[in-house]
Amino acid sequence: MSWWWAGAIGAAKKKLEEDDAPLKHQSVALIIGVTGIVGNSLAEIMPLPDTPGGPWKVYGVARRPRPSWKEDRPISYISCDVSDADDTEAKLSPLTDITHVFYATWSNRSAEAENCEINGKMLKNVLDSVIPNNPDLKPICLTTGRKHYLGPFVAWGKIRTHDPPFTEDLPRLDYINFYYTGIHPN
Repeated sequence: MSWWWAGAIGAAKKKLEEDDAPLKHQSVALIIGVTGIVGNSLAEIMPLPDTPGGPWKVYGVARRPRPSWKEDRPISYISCDVSDADDTEAKLSPLTDITHVFYATWSNRSAEAENCEINGKMLKNVLDSVIPNNPDLKPICLTTGRKHYLGPFVAWGKIRTHDPPFTEDLPRLDYINFYYTGIHPN
């Protein structure tokens, strides 16, 4: 038997033994918006054993029932409308092992003031339900996008924006923006 073949058999045997052993999660993620682009990507990579801080136990939250394309993911899927304080409290407050929150959702309305109102309410509902029951909670990551650097669509060409390259330490734009709702200034 060649060394390669012996190594392949040994690796396969080790893999089977590892698969039989219960996973020890170092970190527990709550992904709000798990069916979106960012949330879905997080849900794919976090349960992997070589992910930093992992393997992660993952709770994934979205408004709709679990999509069939998510059935093979090792996540605990929670169908919850985070714009509804009662639904959010009922479904998220029983979770007591969360170490990290990844907030990657938003709701679009016709005006930015309405975006600020609904998205601020959604974030508040999540935090009010999660923070009191999770003593090991560390970071809360609010995923932002283009609007953080260029402003809302309605403001394009009307406000002064930052010049690229865009970095996370740029000051906030002088315009109403739902990313700033309920978040204390630096």
